Amino acid sequence: MPFDEEPVQATGYRPPATGRERRVVAWCIDLALVTAFFAAQVYVGGRACQVVYWLDFVRDLSPLLGAAAALSAVSYSFVFVALGGRTPGMALAGLRVRTLYGDPPTPAESLVRALLSVPSAALGVFGFTLALFDARGQTLHDKLCRCVVRID
Repeated sequence: MPFDEEPVQATGYRPPATGRERRVVAWCIDLALVTAFFAAQVYVGGRACQVVYWLDFVRDLSPLLGAAAALSAVSYSFVFVALGGRTPGMALAGLRVRTLYGDPPTPAESLVRALLSVPSAALGVFGFTLALFDARGQTLHDKLCRCVVRID
């Protein structure tokens, strides 16, 4: 009988079920990618300058490195959201950025959203944690630029 067969189980990666879990997974993946990209930039820059004492290098350039880290995060978010409507972490978690009207964000909206994510993260990551308690799951920068992250 066809109903006696056991269902075939899918293999591979399955995103978490709830929206909160998906957001946390997406944030962790994106943070890991941005951190790895930035660490590679610092390493290449240090090797080009023939750095011997890495701790001194990082300590002396910490304000510049902080600004470069913020610029890396903004460019990462802007490029991926403007081109595809989501970052790699969001893609793996099954999320997509939309405006409140349901349209994909324009490049200008993507840039504003990416720029506003820096103060959102700088406020003790309060702007991101807001999404875990908000009814729509919006971060502070999503609220300010009228965007929402939807489950695909």
